[in-house]
Amino acid sequence: MNYRHVFHAGNFADVIKHAVLAFCIDYLLRKENPLCLVDAHGGAGLYDLRSDDAEKTGEWAKGIGALMNAATGAGMAERVAALEPYLRLVREDVGDGFYPGSPLLLARRLRRQDRLIANELHASTRDALHGTLAEFPAARVTGMDAYECIRATIPPKERRGLVLIDPPFEEKNEFETLIRQMREWKKRWATGVFLLWYPIKAVSPTDALKAEAAALGLPRTWCVETLIYPRGRALSLNGCGLILFNAPFTVPEAVETALPTLADAMRLHETHTAWLVPGT
Repeated sequence: MNYRHVFHAGNFADVIKHAVLAFCIDYLLRKENPLCLVDAHGGAGLYDLRSDDAEKTGEWAKGIGALMNAATGAGMAERVAALEPYLRLVREDVGDGFYPGSPLLLARRLRRQDRLIANELHASTRDALHGTLAEFPAARVTGMDAYECIRATIPPKERRGLVLIDPPFEEKNEFETLIRQMREWKKRWATGVFLLWYPIKAVSPTDALKAEAAALGLPRTWCVETLIYPRGRALSLNGCGLILFNAPFTVPEAVETALPTLADAMRLHETHTAWLVPGT
């Protein structure tokens, strides 16, 4: 596998994904009942934006860098306030030249009764993740295949929680794999919150993925897509999407409120949201 997230840490896709994740966790934490959080593709957990690798692409500057710059602009305080559940988790790190990955964002929200399973298959990256999460006793790092990790964990004993699925999409059949896996998730934990990230390229079968997600019939299945280039542009990552199964109440509305600010700050080409299975 050639994917290395340090090249892309803090880019527009990370900002969108982590903002939605932050909104979800904020809602789930409203109840005292314990949560089980699963990050199936954990990565290293923390990335140095000043490293040669991060500077080589400079993607973070057009993502979290652009958003943080916009947040200090005149008249932006009220607009950016809609993103505070996300910004409060990343603001200090970004100020110090780092970007936190999803395992660290989740670990920072853990209460005494909650637990986090952060999974990373690749040994060297997993070692880094161990170091990142060392201060969080309720966080456990595993080294399984991502889908095996999910199968081994759901349904959790807590019966409440969220699973984040963020594959690197290095495998040509990743979309087909996801379609098969989604059916398994429904069988095992139909009430769980699942947040699935996918890339949008000219050749990506995103329509088939969304159609299969809708066909599952899980309640409150919602989708958001953000593009930095036209959808059909060849040979580039044009955007990304998120499918949220059992979307927590208020989350789609919170994201839709924040999207104009994100679009302006990061100069997005297009944003789109849709209910795949209507909410109630």
